[in-house]
Formats: sequence, structure tokens, C-alpha cells
Amino acid sequence: MTFYRYKIVVHYDGTNYHGWQIQKNHKTIQGELEKALSDLTSQNITICGSGRTDSGVHALAQVAHFDLLKKINPELIINALNARINKDIRVLNCEIVKNDFHARFSATKRSYVYRLRTNTYILDRHYTHCSSPLDLKLLNKASKLIIGDYDFTSFSKNNPKITNRRCVVYDSIWKDSESLLNYHITGNRFLHHMVRYLVGTMIEIGKKKFSLKKFEELLTIPKEDVQIYKAPPNGLILEKIDYEKN
Repeated sequence: MTFYRYKIVVHYDGTNYHGWQIQKNHKTIQGELEKALSDLTSQNITICGSGRTDSGVHALAQVAHFDLLKKINPELIINALNARINKDIRVLNCEIVKNDFHARFSATKRSYVYRLRTNTYILDRHYTHCSSPLDLKLLNKASKLIIGDYDFTSFSKNNPKITNRRCVVYDSIWKDSESLLNYHITGNRFLHHMVRYLVGTMIEIGKKKFSLKKFEELLTIPKEDVQIYKAPPNGLILEKIDYEKN
């Protein structure tokens, strides 16, 4: 059967959604896009994303793909979808790609940013986590330890179905912009809640309530169901997905 594969880039505010992945009786980003596409094409559409984002997490450039039996101009798809979905979801780009392209499995790198405020400014509270002042030098000592190939079992939600918990982290750094701290991390893949567990634990290190030595031990000696810290979802943003150029 002949089909056309489309790649879309989606920007969304995840505040009012139960994450990316479709869930029964819950409003999700994937669910809203699939409803809009089905309405547009009169075809039952399944969208495959580059990965899941948790409830309340945002995205600057989530990537997804779907297949259509009929060829439609990508610009028409962009305009039609944006006219049908809520204003906190925007389709930024759409293109026809090769049939072997896969939004998840073709991805080579994923980049996230976590935004954290250390002052009382509240107008971006849906997109930042608020904390007391932190030691930036300690934060970056911890962030450098993450770079490399590690088993991140200690920093992920326990899931017995996942046997491979190794991830390669290419970049990991905290950057200070006055009272706004941005944590940037890029890796080949991320486990469930992994970035939030890493950030939450590093915040406690920055408060001098958790030791660098213990943090390094959790990286080098993975443990399941460790009682550590998890940062809230509102500060986390999926920033970019990289693919090999054809």
C-alpha cells in the first residue's frame, strides 16, 4: 500500500496536558493532534513522537511523524492543524520525508533545558521552578560528572520492562543569567523522569544538602528505587531533537 510519511515539529505549553502520550480520559498533546488530523483527513491517524514528555512538561521543538494515504501539501497541514488545535499547541513545520524515517528511532540526540529561578519573580512561574539561592560551582561540578556513558537506573523511574538503562550524555551544564539558572543537557536518549531526578538531586547539592560523593556513587553504582529528589515538571522544556542528515 502506498503511503506518504510526514514529519512535523511541534511547540507546546504542557501546563494543562497529561504529557505527550495519548491516555484514556486525559487530554494529551498526541491526542489533540491525532483528533485534528483525523478531522482533516477523515482517516484514523496515529502519530509517533520522538519521545514522551511528562505531564506539565513543555516543548520548543518536539518531532513526530504520521502516515497519510493521500498526498497533502505540508503548508495546508500546518494551517489546518493550527486552526483546529488549542492555542497552547502550535505546529511549526511539516514536510514529507522518506518512508523509513522514524521520529523516535532515527533521532541521534535529544536536548532539554530546565529553568530555575532563585528570586521572587512570578510571571514565568508556569515555566520555571523556584528555589532558594544555589551554589553554581557545586551545580556544575555535579553536572560534569553526568557527561559520559552511564547506567542511569538510580536516576529514573523503575520500570522492569526496560532492560537497557544506559544513556550517553554529551553535554551537561548550568548557566546563570542573573536570577535565572538554566540547566542544559543533551544525550542520545533519556529514561522516564531521568532529567527531573538529575536536576532535583543537583538542586539539593547546590543547597549543600546532598553530597557530590553520594551523587557520583549513584552514577557509578546504579541502584533501583533510590529515594532521591525529583524536580517538578513545569521548569522542563524539550528543546531540540537532532537527526542524521540524509
